[in-house]
Amino acid sequence: MTRFGSTVFAISIISCATPQTRQSALSESSHTGEHGGEDSEDNETPTGDPPPGTDEEADDDPAAADDSLIINTDLPLQLECGETAGGRIVMMNNGWASWSRTEGYKLGAVDDSDPFFGDSARVWLPEGDTIPPGQAWNFQFDLTAPDTPGVYTTDWQMVHEGIEWFGEVHSQEIEVNCDPPTEVSCCAPDESPPPPDLSDTIWLHTDVSGWPETSVLSSVSATDSQICLEYDMADTWPIYDLRGTDVVGNPWIFIWEDGVWYAGTWEWLRPGQTCKNIDSVAGSHIKADPFGEHSGWVPTSGQTYYFMVSGLGRFSERTVEERTNLVPFVWP
Repeated sequence: MTRFGSTVFAISIISCATPQTRQSALSESSHTGEHGGEDSEDNETPTGDPPPGTDEEADDDPAAADDSLIINTDLPLQLECGETAGGRIVMMNNGWASWSRTEGYKLGAVDDSDPFFGDSARVWLPEGDTIPPGQAWNFQFDLTAPDTPGVYTTDWQMVHEGIEWFGEVHSQEIEVNCDPPTEVSCCAPDESPPPPDLSDTIWLHTDVSGWPETSVLSSVSATDSQICLEYDMADTWPIYDLRGTDVVGNPWIFIWEDGVWYAGTWEWLRPGQTCKNIDSVAGSHIKADPFGEHSGWVPTSGQTYYFMVSGLGRFSERTVEERTNLVPFVWP
């Protein structure tokens, strides 16, 4: 894929390669499952052998043993109050000591706290796994939004428990919305609107009616938690670095209101991504009148909407000016 923009991995990312040593890196967690497990003994002697030619003094220097690089990240950009979403941070072992749970290596929330993670502030390696130098580990965990709206920072770094924090820091802002959803019906649930005419559609974001239809949207489906738009350019359209997050396009919804079709984007699609949180199909994500952030608009069960995917069209950023066909979908 072609890549646009700078190579950064999340909104408002602050990545620094200089390890930071903190005396507070002593907290342990007894969480189980993805967020933890039984307490393990701290071992202040790094494992692994230093590279050939390293002075013996380096054996007692944790900074020579511990280093990490951020390879990839995937954290949500927006959440509703109380909403839980999965995230991941891929870290590469750039030091000469192997990482393991027994030796106390973990992904930690900077300053031992995170507004989306709770009290444990640690993501553990699995029991028995070892990450040698030059290898990477995909840390996966859940983030739960606070109950108060606002923009919150989540930041993460590797920690050698009881010894030091080290390597690059991933820092990202996540917007939390708490507007109560209020259903606004556009028409009777059993009334099927006519198919959209793009030339007569009111475009809430970029008018893409003139963009060529180069991609096939084969289906639209929904579960209790996700809506999926299966289109064939998810791995083909070029990548744009949107404030630290790789994106390739926008999903669109067409809404029939007072005898007129409105079209608006409601999310960003990452490379290869075809599914989004179903709750993001709402005015709180469209953010354009008459379906603005405070409109309370949500889809009506039984009502027919149309969906489409295009290259970046929400704001002024562009990659390709192309789009898919439209597909009707009756909201569950």
